[in-house]
Amino acid sequence: MSDDLAIRPIADDDLDAVLDVYRQCEDFLALGPVPDASLTMVLSDIGLSQACGGCYCGIYIMDGRMIGIVDYVPRNYEGDPRAAYIALLMIAAPFRWRGIGQAVLEAIEKEIRRDAQVNTILAGLQVNNPQAIHFWQRNGYRIVGGPELMPDRTTVYHLRKDLTPPSAPEPCTHHAARDSSRCGAQYDTHHTARSTQYAVKYEV
Repeated sequence: MSDDLAIRPIADDDLDAVLDVYRQCEDFLALGPVPDASLTMVLSDIGLSQACGGCYCGIYIMDGRMIGIVDYVPRNYEGDPRAAYIALLMIAAPFRWRGIGQAVLEAIEKEIRRDAQVNTILAGLQVNNPQAIHFWQRNGYRIVGGPELMPDRTTVYHLRKDLTPPSAPEPCTHHAARDSSRCGAQYDTHHTARSTQYAVKYEV
């Protein structure tokens, strides 16, 4: 992770900044059933993340501005202690194509790997987002299911990345992983609606 970026769980006073990120991503929200960002959408996503044991985090640059959102379940996705789930990776339009999405994904995967029991990362991706499909496949995610029509009328692929054990445990040295690691263990993660709601929201 670049020293110019930080990932940390959002606080209550971050909601306006989160909504601003969503508004800057309406070009691809338009791929799904709700094209317009709203505070209701933000609060719904945060609530669903909490219900699933997720870490709903802001992505920040050095001057403190939030420029993206990442949301992931670090372990025990849908009751499976071996599975993690990346629900949302969203970068505001002015900051795309700078490698930020790549850096954030690598940081989140590193954090997930800290739990040696986790051997799989899952995700869902809407089929009408070819740039995102290319991004995830380039990073080792395979399409293992779909296209599937979801209850919200979106059509998604199910993605999977199998993790190989690291040669030796790595200490957490960057502030992004340290901040986000505190989110994982305290929630009940048996929740099955997550992939339905979040499959449309990937932009890097």
